[in-house]
Amino acid sequence: MQDGFVQSNSRREKRDAERERSEVEKVVTDWARAVSEGDRNKILAHHADDVRMFDFPDTAEGLEAYDKTWDFFFDNQLGPITFAPSDIRVTAGQDVAFVSCNMHCDGTTAGPLDFRLTMGLEKRDGQWVITHEHHSLPTVD
Repeated sequence: MQDGFVQSNSRREKRDAERERSEVEKVVTDWARAVSEGDRNKILAHHADDVRMFDFPDTAEGLEAYDKTWDFFFDNQLGPITFAPSDIRVTAGQDVAFVSCNMHCDGTTAGPLDFRLTMGLEKRDGQWVITHEHHSLPTVD
């Protein structure tokens, strides 16, 4: 009887973990879609008030500063924006998660750009929110 309880508990834990990973991945893909659509409200929708972003070249502290980083991005638009994640990897617990993926961006004066994205998320009031966002490029020797 005890083994059946352990197996049932293990299955439930796996289902719960998969649900958390799925929810976190949806936050990231919805955010990327919002960037492609130029929807500032949806871009900000899942970011914490105390978000910290490491971007090239600056750091943004707080939601207001993060929002302002998008001014330059959208002011230098050449056409439709593409902001497409690939190879999304999610690690999620009950209240903390992180995501890494490759991003492809196009449609701005920078031209096509492939970069790496890492996000840290916390579950606050039952919702996943992005508390840390880091964009990076590989160094070239």
